[in-house]
Amino acid sequence: MAISKRSHKILRLIPGGSLRKNGFNTWRFFFTGIENSSGMERKFFIEYSSLNPAISPEEVILGFKSRMKIQPEDLQNVLAGTVSAQKLQSEDIAVPSYISVKAGILGQGAKEVCLYTTQSQTSLQTRPFVLSVAGCELTDSTLSGRISVSPSELQEHPEYMCDSGIISWDLRFDIRQDFPAGYKSKNFQWFAVGAQTVFSGTLTIDGRAFTVQPKKSFGYIDRSFGREYNFPYVHLSSSNLTSIISGKTLQDSVFVIQGVYGGRTSVIASLEGKKVVFEANQSRRAYESNWDFNQMPENDDQEKLHWTISAHNTNYVIDIDVFCPSSLMFVRSAELPEGNRRTIKMLSGGTGTGEIRLYKKVRRNLELIEHAQIAGALCEFGQKEEAEL
Repeated sequence: MAISKRSHKILRLIPGGSLRKNGFNTWRFFFTGIENSSGMERKFFIEYSSLNPAISPEEVILGFKSRMKIQPEDLQNVLAGTVSAQKLQSEDIAVPSYISVKAGILGQGAKEVCLYTTQSQTSLQTRPFVLSVAGCELTDSTLSGRISVSPSELQEHPEYMCDSGIISWDLRFDIRQDFPAGYKSKNFQWFAVGAQTVFSGTLTIDGRAFTVQPKKSFGYIDRSFGREYNFPYVHLSSSNLTSIISGKTLQDSVFVIQGVYGGRTSVIASLEGKKVVFEANQSRRAYESNWDFNQMPENDDQEKLHWTISAHNTNYVIDIDVFCPSSLMFVRSAELPEGNRRTIKMLSGGTGTGEIRLYKKVRRNLELIEHAQIAGALCEFGQKEEAEL
């Protein structure tokens, strides 16, 4: 199943114009790897991103790095009584500017290792497409790179907002299903360019070797860029689906939930050839959607987080329930384009389980088309966090 020309173009797209000084641009890759020594399956992520890169093309600016603003003459003025101490700011708050590569593992023992560099240290070749960020390469069909952050380096630079560790990867990917419609607004765009993607290759994290097998990789790729994020941020996706009706693995099936946009979520599903798309860009009359995210009471099956999404139009109804153990969720932090030490705090997990149901409306009745079990779902919930300045 070939990727559409539109998704292929979006995969390569490098936004220009004002977004280079006032915006973000992100590629996200998720896939499952199998540990060579134990046979355990784990969810991994690799993320290429830029944040206001043209503000400081030669020097990395991290908004959380301490920058003393008080000068010796300021102290003299305070001592002389010409300026009150309350009026002095101890730190200069900078707008972030950098290009980054982040990679890590979700679930038990989750971690994220980060690399930061500048626009001047990044190269782009368009034909063929090759994006190189400090030795980490992205092409139309491959990912390769290595990131290392030592404990002493992290102690010296807490503004990295990541973990210490070493991660390297050498991967190929083949996009099987894409959803080029995505979502588009004045300040934000999102596209599930690789909603169902097959990955293969190898990955090593802190000396532990993993193999990424095509049939068990359950990969996902998306692109987003713009001036600002939408909050709350909700994402669910999985291509690891098994039909409860037939008992068969649904090889060519996937669902993606993304939002929240104006109170609505985009709900996209392709179940063995039956594609249903509810786009948040559509008019209010085109479809209705509801979503909820809550914490379930603790029981013998441990504390869980619960996502519920329902959408319907004149022809179809889709209901999705996903659960993820709280203990296996990982908090990721990232700076926002506007700076002022504002961040997105993201709960991320790769072990979501649940069910998806697709119905067709037949007069006043509902005809069940598919009812499937969900495994290995990517589950995310994010909010903006205001820093104390």
